[in-house]
Amino acid sequence: MYDSFKSWTDKDLFSDSGYLNRVPSILTNISETHRENSFYSISGNLDNLRVSVNPLGVSISGSLNKFYHKDNFQKLTRQQTELSMEKLSDILQIDFGQSSIQKLDIAHNFIMNETPESYYHFLGDCSHYTRMVQPNSIYYSNKLKTKLFYNKALEGTAKKMELPAIWQNKNVLRYEFRLLKRIASQMNMTAIQARDLHSESFYLAIIDKMINEYNQIKKNKLLTPKTENMTCKNAKEFLLSALVEMYGINQTSEIVQSWTNNFSTKKEAQRFKRELNNLKGMTELSPLISELDKKIMRIKEHYR
Repeated sequence: MYDSFKSWTDKDLFSDSGYLNRVPSILTNISETHRENSFYSISGNLDNLRVSVNPLGVSISGSLNKFYHKDNFQKLTRQQTELSMEKLSDILQIDFGQSSIQKLDIAHNFIMNETPESYYHFLGDCSHYTRMVQPNSIYYSNKLKTKLFYNKALEGTAKKMELPAIWQNKNVLRYEFRLLKRIASQMNMTAIQARDLHSESFYLAIIDKMINEYNQIKKNKLLTPKTENMTCKNAKEFLLSALVEMYGINQTSEIVQSWTNNFSTKKEAQRFKRELNNLKGMTELSPLISELDKKIMRIKEHYR
């Protein structure tokens, strides 16, 4: 479940200042940075992780999942998270559990009935996020966090990685949720230490947050045909619904967004966008979203 992270380990957590020489000695692809004020840092790789050492402490970033499994196709369990941190503690000669977590990504892979790209159309806007669509992915971003959906098997193939046997000829959709800044406050905590990641309470909370973030995305609906007893008003509403479905609610919303300054007030613009998202004809939930909803909720099966 956990994937990439960034941590900071204060120098006071090391038993002696020897870490300045000891840690770089176990790294590969070393590079050094020197500043005019004599401050320096030494960076290098520890397996797939990037480690930076300076007189104030040690920074580590990369995929914890790849560090443990050698890939991020598999799920990193709570127990495996603890084992991976014990491994880091042994290598660095420190209690890594006390290190501060500054960034954190969690993710889950789903084998779907259709290609991952087939689901993007039905994932609509999300309040306080900018929605961006790429050929094989869809992003929701703001300054504090990002959530994205993409074709994981396609990515693995493009990077010439060996895919799990169970993924052969399958549609693999990956959902990632990334906490980029102020992650402690986002989790209603004063601080997040590495050992929190494998605590039961935090693990349950981060899974719930991941699911809640998915639920906040508006799901675009399908058009429900109306052929009997329509009034003139009904027909106009249905025609607008049909045009929105034909053109796409996401592209329609972008057009309306460009009209923002033409409305009498911002409130009127927001009202019109809400009405577009709640057109009477657009009432049927897509089977693809029904499938994705169920699989997202099954993440809770991995509570332990």
